[in-house]
Amino acid sequence: MPKEPRIHAGIDLDPREREILRSVIQAHILTGEPVGSRTVSRERGLDLSPATIRNIMSDLAEKGLLAQPHTSAGRVPTDRGYRLYVDRLMGPARMAPAQAQAIDDALVRSRGEIPELLGEASRQLSRFSNHVGVVLAPELRRIVVEHLEFVRLERQRVVAILVDRAGVVHNRILDMEEPLEQEELDRIGRHLSEQYSGFTLPRMREAVLRRMSEETAQCDHLVAASLELGRRAVDLESASDLFVEGASNLLGSPEFANLQRMRSLFRTLEEKSRLVELLNRILEGEGVQVVIGRENPVSDLSDLSVVASTYGAGDRVMGTVGIVGPTRMEYARAIALVEHLARVLTRLLSSPGE
Repeated sequence: MPKEPRIHAGIDLDPREREILRSVIQAHILTGEPVGSRTVSRERGLDLSPATIRNIMSDLAEKGLLAQPHTSAGRVPTDRGYRLYVDRLMGPARMAPAQAQAIDDALVRSRGEIPELLGEASRQLSRFSNHVGVVLAPELRRIVVEHLEFVRLERQRVVAILVDRAGVVHNRILDMEEPLEQEELDRIGRHLSEQYSGFTLPRMREAVLRRMSEETAQCDHLVAASLELGRRAVDLESASDLFVEGASNLLGSPEFANLQRMRSLFRTLEEKSRLVELLNRILEGEGVQVVIGRENPVSDLSDLSVVASTYGAGDRVMGTVGIVGPTRMEYARAIALVEHLARVLTRLLSSPGE
């Protein structure tokens, strides 16, 4: 997502205001409740009276960084307050080594086929954030074929291995109507590679289908098998564009206690197109992107925050990994988790044989 002017531009805070804002936000993230001056006064290291803290909180509200719910004397952060916190006040976070290792092990075990790997990545994001994990898959229609081969697994089952121009390996297991020997599969792989290297997947599929319709019934059985395997190896219909895991984690958030609001949110997550729209925008940016509440260009997601980053293979950006949750999320932890997932995915996709 292209960089835009920060919504806290022009806001100057003195040291006491920064400390109070940080304390209010951290307390609200922890409890989900409005935060009062007495709660902040108990913060270790704050040598301020509740009355002084109350006045500072009032000043922060006038600057648009805190808000006061109608039914409470306490304050809650606004989107603007969260933005300033993320950009200026939040300390760095590192993943616990045991968590990082658990994620690494799970992804390595799932690296056989790209859909399995990306699905597992979304599960790990959800598991360790307690929010929604999302992974946007590579746009398959842009993949350019470099090499195809087939390896026999069982009598009537083979794995199709497609290597694209970026060096990324895409695997797919195919069941065959008639068994073929490995020698025949090798010939088919060489033939398809010679014929279709440099083709995009849609162009190869179109060429294969056209040739299948032109072949006579008397054509060589190996040619027929070659075309059928080629068609199925680059089939785009069974590929998922977006992996979403953990939507039920939002059920426990007080922000979504309203049934109508919850239904609307689940409908948005189920349709996926809105999330894809947002994650495609993030593909244009660099590093971890944090989109908070109403900063979100997708209106259906304006009650949520998204922490996301791109992943790829070599120098090629392939997709996006991210966490979707309430604006009241632990941003430092989410950023560390997303950074780690993106780094591991990039390593596995760049070195498929590692």
